[in-house]
Amino acid sequence: MHPRILLLSALSAAALLAGCATASGPQATLTSGTALDAWAREIKVTPEPQDIRLAPHETGLSVNQADALEGFVTAWMQAEAREVIIRASDTGPAARGSNRVAWDARDRLVSLGVPAGSIRMTAFDGGDDPKPPVVISFNRYVAEVPQCGSWRNLSHSNDNRSYDNFGCAVTANMAAQVANPQDLLSPRDTQPAEGGNRDVMYGKYRKGEATGSQRDEKASGQVSQVVN
Repeated sequence: MHPRILLLSALSAAALLAGCATASGPQATLTSGTALDAWAREIKVTPEPQDIRLAPHETGLSVNQADALEGFVTAWMQAEAREVIIRASDTGPAARGSNRVAWDARDRLVSLGVPAGSIRMTAFDGGDDPKPPVVISFNRYVAEVPQCGSWRNLSHSNDNRSYDNFGCAVTANMAAQVANPQDLLSPRDTQPAEGGNRDVMYGKYRKGEATGSQRDEKASGQVSQVVN
């Protein structure tokens, strides 16, 4: 074969290979790794603040407020949340009562099982509010999964790339099933194994009893009203 014909044939083959390597949409690239890695970037994890507001009292935490914090802690545990923030006003005539309720609330949270290291105390300017509430909050995280579908012709495979939705269902299902979507953002600190609770669960399992925790009716979502 003529050398010029050989050269043209080689250039044509190279062009075809280059065309096969092109990709669009959430396809894998040299920097993204695999198609699964590309879909992982489509997961959106957003925080939903959950809070409870306590009225300031110079005598400290009231009975109603102490009971309300019990439900708050239950919601915090069910969400597998991490940090709890206590914000109290440090200005105005109610500053003293706010400070007293804030520290009493911290002690109450610790007694209910919230680690002291997970509680952060902050102050804010109450402005013109004569009784600015003490705000206790944590973030519950929600994962928004991609919408999968729109498969192209599965017999069409001459472009040498993954199908558009390859990996979407796996990524969406994992994100929807994870107990705490915050774990998708950053790993949590390693905690020691809970041997006592494990023995209780195994004992119930051997007896054929339910191993899940009972739902506490005090646990609710976001609390907006002020508890006196």
